Amino acid sequence: MEGTEQHIPHAPVQVEPLSTSILLVDDQASNLLALEAILEPMGQRLVRASSGAEALRWLLREDFALILLDVRMPGMDGFETARIIRQRERSRYTPIIFLTAHGRDEANLVHGYASGAADYVVKPFHPDVLRWKVEAFVSLYVRQQAVQQQEATLWARERRMLEQQGEQRFRRLVDSMPQFVWALLADGTISYANRGWLDYAGLTPEQGRQREENLRCCHPEDMNRIEESWRVLRRSRRPGEQELRLRRARDGEFRWFLFRTLPEHDEVGRLVGWISTATDVDDARHAAEALRAASEAKDMFLTMAAHELRTPLQAARSYTDLAKVKAGEELTPHVGRALEGVQRSVNRMARLVENLLDVGRLERGELRLKTGDVDVGSLLGEVAGHFEPLPEDRFIHVEAPRGLVVRADGERLDQVFSNLVSNALRYSPDGGVIHLRAREEKGWTHVEVTDQGLGIPADRLESIFQRFGRAHGVSYGGLGLGLSIAKGIVERHGGRIWAESSGRGGDGSTFHVLLPRSSR
Repeated sequence: MEGTEQHIPHAPVQVEPLSTSILLVDDQASNLLALEAILEPMGQRLVRASSGAEALRWLLREDFALILLDVRMPGMDGFETARIIRQRERSRYTPIIFLTAHGRDEANLVHGYASGAADYVVKPFHPDVLRWKVEAFVSLYVRQQAVQQQEATLWARERRMLEQQGEQRFRRLVDSMPQFVWALLADGTISYANRGWLDYAGLTPEQGRQREENLRCCHPEDMNRIEESWRVLRRSRRPGEQELRLRRARDGEFRWFLFRTLPEHDEVGRLVGWISTATDVDDARHAAEALRAASEAKDMFLTMAAHELRTPLQAARSYTDLAKVKAGEELTPHVGRALEGVQRSVNRMARLVENLLDVGRLERGELRLKTGDVDVGSLLGEVAGHFEPLPEDRFIHVEAPRGLVVRADGERLDQVFSNLVSNALRYSPDGGVIHLRAREEKGWTHVEVTDQGLGIPADRLESIFQRFGRAHGVSYGGLGLGLSIAKGIVERHGGRIWAESSGRGGDGSTFHVLLPRSSR
C-alpha cells in the first residue's frame, strides 16, 4: 500500500555450530590410541598424525583448536615440528602442548617454550589433568571463533539489511549491534551514530552527529593519529584501520577499540560516504601485554639464573685446581682423570652460562664493545689454534692476506669465529677440511668459514640464526645459541652474517661474515 512501510522482522544472529578438531602427533600407535581413549569423551574431532611431516600436511588442509605433540620422534622431532608450525601465518597462534617421557629438566623446558609450547606435560600423565588442560584450550578457541563468527555474521547481515530495507532499517539493525557504527558523508560529516555508541559515550543523537562531541570522547594522546589517519583515508579512498582509546561515560574509563573504515561508492564509482565501526579490543590488548610480560619475565629468569650459576661454577673450578695442587705427585691417574672430567664439565657449563648472559645483553642492547685495530689473518690463526690438536681426519686451513685490519672488539670477533668453527666441527662427523678465508671486498672485510659436513636445508638457512635454532632435527650438542650470538655481535659491529648451502649431505656449508674495514 502506498505510503506504508513494509516491516521485515529482525532475525536473531545465527552462529553456526563450531566444529573443533584436535591434532594428536606421536610416532607410537599405542600412544595415539591412549590419547584418543582419554580425549574421546570430550566429543571433539580427533585427528591422528604419526610424524611431524604428516602433522604439517594436516595443518595445510585445516585449522585445529589444539595440537598435542610428542617431543621424541625419529626424523623431525617435536621441537622442529613446532618451529615450522610457528613460521606459518595460519598456524602461528595454534596452542601446542608438548608430551614427553623424559622429565621436566630445565634445558627441555627452555627448548620447548622457545619452540612455541603453550604447555608441557610429562608422561605418564593423569587422564583428568590432561582433559582439563585440553578443555581449557578448546574452550578458549571456541570463544574466539564464536566472536569472530558473530562479528562476521553481524557485518554480513548489516550489509544485507542496508540493501533490502534502506537507511531506516539499517539504523534499526546497527542500533542493536554490540559494535559502534557511524555513517559519514564523503566530506567526513557524521550523518548517523548507532545507539551502542551513544549509550557508551553518553551522547544524544544530535550530539552523536557532531564531530567535536565525538572527538571529546577520544584520548588526548590519540588526537594527532586520528587527524592523520583521516587525511590518509580521504586522500587514498581506501579502507583503513587503527586502534584508539574511547572514554566510557559512566565511569570515565578509557578502553581500546579497533576502528575499521570503509569507503562507500555509488554505481559509477564515485565516493559518496564512509562506514566506520569500532570493536572493543581492550581485553585482548591486556592479554597480549600479559603474554609479553611473561616472555620478558622468562628472559629475566634465564639471565638471573645464569648470574647465580657463575659463583658456584667459579668455586667448583677453584676447588678442582686446589685439589690438583694439594695432591701433587700423590695424585693417582684415576683421580687425575676424574678431576680433568670435572674441569671439562665446569668449563662447558661456564660457556653455556656466558652464552645465556650474552643473549640477554644483546636483547637489551647492553653488549659493550672494546674496539681497536684487529688483524683478521692473525685472529683467524688464533681461532684455529683454539681447536688443536684435532683428530687425524680433520684439518683447519687458514687463508688470509697480511694487513687486513678491521676496527672491532677482538675478543668478540674471536667468539664469533670460534662459534662458527665449532659449529662446522660439530656438523662434520666424517671429518674433512675446514677453510677459514678472508679477503678485502669493496671497503669490507669478507670472511668465509667453509666445511664439508651435513649441509643446511634451504628452508632453515635463516632460522639457524634464531635462538635455539638448529639446522637439523637431531641435536649435535649445545643449546643452539652460538649462531644467534654470532649474528648479534656481527651486527653490533655494523656487519652482516649469512649462510649458504646446497642442503645435500657432504656438500657442506659456508658462513659469510662482512665487516667494515678500518678507516686507519
